[in-house]
Amino acid sequence: MRRGLGLFTLLVAMAALIVTAVPLIGSAVENTFAGRVLILTKRPPNHFKTKAAFVGFLRSHSTNRVFQNEKQEWEFETMAFFRRPLGDYECEVAFYDVTDGKSDSARRFVDGYAQQTMDRNTRILAHKARLIRPQFDANRSYIIVVQHRGRELARGSFSTQGTTQAAIDNQKRLEHEMKKMEESMKEMERKAREQEEREKREAEKDKSAAEDIF
Repeated sequence: MRRGLGLFTLLVAMAALIVTAVPLIGSAVENTFAGRVLILTKRPPNHFKTKAAFVGFLRSHSTNRVFQNEKQEWEFETMAFFRRPLGDYECEVAFYDVTDGKSDSARRFVDGYAQQTMDRNTRILAHKARLIRPQFDANRSYIIVVQHRGRELARGSFSTQGTTQAAIDNQKRLEHEMKKMEESMKEMERKAREQEEREKREAEKDKSAAEDIF
């Protein structure tokens, strides 16, 4: 799949680190969340002592809403769990806008990219995503789908929170209009001062001419 332009920054998957640290726990957690992509508010530690700790972390830090940052973008951690080993060093990740519906005819492809892994037999894919405008917008519903050669491995859903692009564009238009009005007022004031100075000079000239006559 061709890497898109809207998803600007993707970090290389770190799944192997987690699975290697606690293989038995990792396997159990993979089964618990098999077929799902979790949107996380915090990056997971490199290892957990127990399955319960791993599952507890994922459940307490998973979300279906992501909020824009100061740059009006969306950054978040994701973790996908596969039902069976990937069997490759690469898979594809795609984002769809499903605000108008989740059916194949209603959903709209937004962006996609190829994601590398460090372990071809991994069942976990973790990475950080940064969504930028205008491909992505606020107050929209999206699904993230991880697939391999057309076969869906996992999916998750989330909504983006923040100021819509339309509102941002409208604010920019208003600011532009205000700036034009301010410049126009300054220009009018400048012309008024110039007119006042011309009239003053004409008045002084007429006064001088009258004094010369008398």
